[in-house]
Amino acid sequence: MSHKKQSSVRKSEKRAIHQMKLWDGGVEVNTGLAPIQDVRFLCVAINYPSMFENPLGDLIIERHWSAAFTLTCMEIDALLGQNKRGFCWRQLDIEDGQPHWYWSLGRNYDHQVLVNDLATQPSVVLAKSVLDPKDALRNAIRVLVETGMRRAKFFNRESSNTGAMQ
Repeated sequence: MSHKKQSSVRKSEKRAIHQMKLWDGGVEVNTGLAPIQDVRFLCVAINYPSMFENPLGDLIIERHWSAAFTLTCMEIDALLGQNKRGFCWRQLDIEDGQPHWYWSLGRNYDHQVLVNDLATQPSVVLAKSVLDPKDALRNAIRVLVETGMRRAKFFNRESSNTGAMQ
């Protein structure tokens, strides 16, 4: 990548970061020093914008989890390849100091609830996605997310040690 190309990329990233700082109702949030930060201020959100569309809840993590979360996003992106399959983060939360990261795939990968024979003998069947009938993709993503949360827990433990990872 040429020097000119790099500087134009950096300028566009700076513009995007500036826009994101203005995004929260015109209030700038200082993510550099706060112990908790909104992940939409991280470079990973700029690099993988589709992962952060339409959240159902907060997208917050502890500041020292950002490396673990970024690595998780990179691994998921590599797994999905060109077809992102509607993957997005639904909610990122902290409960009792531990990470809780929720995600979803597009509708074509969701399980469906089928109700059969409503009149005589109603029954409910859970049908798996035709595109992922063995849940291979869903399970692979689940493993990456769980690994990422374990990394974040490790960083949490290390940051609480005096002088470590601060």
